[in-house]
Amino acid sequence: MANDNPLEAFRQALTGASRAIAREPELELGFTADAPSSSGKSIKVPMPGRGLAAREVAEARGFADAAALKLRHHDAALHNRHAPMDETARAVFNAAEQARVEALGSRAMEGVRANLSRVTEMRMRTDPIGRARNREEVPLSTAISLMVRERLTGEAPPESVREGLKLISDWIEDKAGSDLDALGLALDDQAAFAALATKVLQDLELVEGDLETDREPEGEEGEGEDQEEADQGEDENDEEGAGSEGEAELRVEQGETDEEEGEGDLSDQEMSEGDEGLGEEGEEGVLPVRPNRPLSDLPPQFDYKVFTDRFDEHVEATELCDEEELGRLRSYLDQQLVHLQGAVTKLANRLQRRLMAQQSRSWAFDQEEGLLDAARLARVVINPEHSLSYKVERDTEFRDTVVTLLIDNSGSMRGRPISIAAISADILARTLERCGVKVEILGFTTRAWKGGQSRERWLAEGRPPNPGRLNDLRHIIYKKADEPWRRARKNLGLMMREGLLKENIDGEALLWAHARLIARAEERRVLMVISDGAPVDDSTLSVNSGTYLERHLRQVIAWIEARSPVELVAIGIGHDVTRYYERAVTIMDAEQLGGTMVEQLASLFDTQKP
Repeated sequence: MANDNPLEAFRQALTGASRAIAREPELELGFTADAPSSSGKSIKVPMPGRGLAAREVAEARGFADAAALKLRHHDAALHNRHAPMDETARAVFNAAEQARVEALGSRAMEGVRANLSRVTEMRMRTDPIGRARNREEVPLSTAISLMVRERLTGEAPPESVREGLKLISDWIEDKAGSDLDALGLALDDQAAFAALATKVLQDLELVEGDLETDREPEGEEGEGEDQEEADQGEDENDEEGAGSEGEAELRVEQGETDEEEGEGDLSDQEMSEGDEGLGEEGEEGVLPVRPNRPLSDLPPQFDYKVFTDRFDEHVEATELCDEEELGRLRSYLDQQLVHLQGAVTKLANRLQRRLMAQQSRSWAFDQEEGLLDAARLARVVINPEHSLSYKVERDTEFRDTVVTLLIDNSGSMRGRPISIAAISADILARTLERCGVKVEILGFTTRAWKGGQSRERWLAEGRPPNPGRLNDLRHIIYKKADEPWRRARKNLGLMMREGLLKENIDGEALLWAHARLIARAEERRVLMVISDGAPVDDSTLSVNSGTYLERHLRQVIAWIEARSPVELVAIGIGHDVTRYYERAVTIMDAEQLGGTMVEQLASLFDTQKP
């Protein structure tokens, strides 16, 4: 009963409050250990502990309030008609609309205001704006969201992000301050608010005015008003479709990536004025999308160097953790993702069937020599001299293959992303092993934050200028290609170890994994990179150019894709890796990782490399 279960009592109370806020008696609310989400009349909020700690309760209330307010005040169809196609512009547009619906609740209800403030603080704890060092590293959608929120509610940004917001707020105010001020006048009118938000995008040069005008047929404003009047009688139907509309948005964003990459409309001057490097943060707080700097922009003599590699380490997981702790960490990993294993295992079984079909034997019958064909035994008995009684196995087109999974072990992967990456890699290794495909699982991070021993040595030597990479690398071998899965299974639990995940220097990690693959004897070699952001190492970037690590990563990728026999594929979690890799896919939710890994590998095996 609810009285015996405090979680159930809290859920029922939260459901009642959400129904009242949304004015939707059929709304259903449940707890989830995954990322919070809402679809139609169903809301999933973070599950608090059984003790119902005040912080966890406030966060659950905040997510529930935000979803209920969106269900009440947001018209997804109207939103999609006005939303721009460019992904960065769309993220800013989405952030402004979310700030609008939350402001409507904050103004009317003091308790909702407090709950939403707690959720904003929680989101900002992991947002890149909190660790930005220059304007280019600030996600523009986050900055706009905070500035719109402050204008509409009077709520100051959380303390943790004020320094990061200062890096870009003056530029935004100079470009779009007056139009941001006007947003408050259209708070209750979504169509008018969307038109003003589009004007802000034009001010920031994220969209072109002519293109935006062409998108809307004449009389669109009137249609928006008619739509609002019709919505009063059709809220139920519209809101039921809100979830699917949101999912369609993500599919459009992901599907448009390749097309956008080929456009290249921005001039060098426009890029230098501030659009370059501005990231994207979706409504659920994903990591930023980095700029796509063409390889032609790289200096032809760009020289990447390492101050010292004396403190770098390439270690096996067993060297960083004893057997007992590895077992405990592995058990913790399994408990975290019990519900996910079933779904990923089904996908992995589908991959296995696809690979097995390619590996299936075929025979050529009625041959002059070869293996004796048992079906022709009668012919042999009747006439031993009779020819064409043999069969020969045909060569299969499935080539001897090895796959390396290179997993970003940076601090921004902490939590569900690294857990899902670990379990997905585990299941794929098991699946491919059954198909005779060898799998190596590697991870990359640094030994320390802020430079470690390398920086200490640089300081001791008098801070020589332009030192190059200035941190101690840690490259981890979780499973060797020739190692059976059952023997390496525990090693993946190491990713759950507190303090392991630090900073990421992708270019050198890619070269390391590539070198290991090149040394293999297999005919076909595949390298899959799983990452959630561009290379970031505070120590290195503080004494070199801000694009030092990113430029090196681009050089390495270009070299592998153009000259190496290794097939390179990448998956970005909340980060647009299609800007770096020719063959890549971006997912906005870590929950999609398992299925995406399977599909990417399946497509690789289906396609014969020239």
